[in-house]
Amino acid sequence: MSTSTKPPCVVCKTPSITRCSRCKINHYCSEQCQRKDWPSHKLACTPAKASPTAKANTPTSSTSSASASTKKTTTAPTATTTKTPELPDPSQPLSLKQVDMSKYKKPEPSRTCTDLKFQYQQSADGVDENLVIYFHGLGDKIEPSFTRLAASMQLPMTATCCVQAPTPVPYLEEEGWTWYPSFNNLTGELLGPDSPERMLQMKQKVRPNLVSLVKHFVDKCGFESNKIFLFGFSQGGEVALDLAAFGGIPLGGVISIGGYLMEEVQNDPPALKKMPTQVLVLQGDKDDSRPVKVAKDKFKYIQRVFGANNCAQKIVDGMGHGMPTNEAGWQPLMMFFANNLTSASPALAGQADVYEVTR
Repeated sequence: MSTSTKPPCVVCKTPSITRCSRCKINHYCSEQCQRKDWPSHKLACTPAKASPTAKANTPTSSTSSASASTKKTTTAPTATTTKTPELPDPSQPLSLKQVDMSKYKKPEPSRTCTDLKFQYQQSADGVDENLVIYFHGLGDKIEPSFTRLAASMQLPMTATCCVQAPTPVPYLEEEGWTWYPSFNNLTGELLGPDSPERMLQMKQKVRPNLVSLVKHFVDKCGFESNKIFLFGFSQGGEVALDLAAFGGIPLGGVISIGGYLMEEVQNDPPALKKMPTQVLVLQGDKDDSRPVKVAKDKFKYIQRVFGANNCAQKIVDGMGHGMPTNEAGWQPLMMFFANNLTSASPALAGQADVYEVTR
């Protein structure tokens, strides 16, 4: 009993079932091999209907029928022939069709999905694959500083949302906001963890509104929760970590600059048994609000909540209590985004004009 073998690819010698659709003689394992061989093959490649060699090697159904009619005495059953798969004709020019990039834009969120003020911006490259939510620090506001920060980072395939804290800070000459009561209205002194109003507002107002916002991004706008990231500075970092730990939504990651989980929640179990969220905490060694030793102790609780393997703390030399001002401070942030943001498809890499290649 004879066994049939697949003819080898003329380029890499891999057994192949596909052949040139023009001459129907040369076999190739892939279109890549076919195009690689085309500069030399095109000298001998002629359409099969005009090539006696091709006709001899690949009989048509009419030829087979004629042979069968002239050999009526043959009793052996005729084998059923299957059509050999063919690759595209390499001599035909390629055509380009501009891709409609609008289908990669997510719907904008509704302003009624939360009581908190926010500013949403679609990705500059037209592909809303990831989402970064920004949280400002005590006494700040979303415009212009944080909306400008979000735009200047130029993260690929990433929409942004800057959220403003709900409570105005009293006695400030310029407008500023706080995520929870931070000052004694009579003395002006900073409130500590022994003040119940801090956590009361976090649990009753801030956390529910932020959970509602994130769920809206997932359910109504179409973002995947593991592609949503939180970025917070100082008190905003506390809020970002609180949302990731106790919001009950498996987020992609958190970056907190100079902010840690509030002391009031350090005995509370996380909302999810297994936390997939990646965490980066940036701490300046010149931060006068929190010495490095204290910061490292606070980081241990973050590790217990999110898992030690999911957490990293970067101590930045020369950095105080503020945003990074040099390459040493920004590099770990950008590396975190580079390692965790989704940006896999070259066709959606945010070029001004993206085309689909067809034959």
